[in-house]
Amino acid sequence: ARLTPEEIIEFVFFPVVNEGCRVIAEGVVDKPADLDVACVLSMGFPAWRGGLVHWGDAVGAKHVVSRLNEFAAMVGPQHAGFFKPCAYLEQCAQQGVELGVGPASAKL
Repeated sequence: ARLTPEEIIEFVFFPVVNEGCRVIAEGVVDKPADLDVACVLSMGFPAWRGGLVHWGDAVGAKHVVSRLNEFAAMVGPQHAGFFKPCAYLEQCAQQGVELGVGPASAKL
């Protein structure tokens, strides 16, 4: 299936948002905003988008989870695990909590 430019962005960056959520949940960063700064300064994430977590919040956790599940189905079982949403991302989506709140503040 051909992907639109927007779908290509989602296909590439939603797994990165998912991994960022793992980093947040595991306490690798003190606060989610630290991850935003690191992504802008180290990996060249567009500063005008506010960083990876901020962008994920702008797009919405529910949309990210939905698209990751669609991509997992699209690539088949051999590669589906790459797109499996982590528990923190899924909880944020289910509870309507922003990713940038962090697990301690969100009482997830």
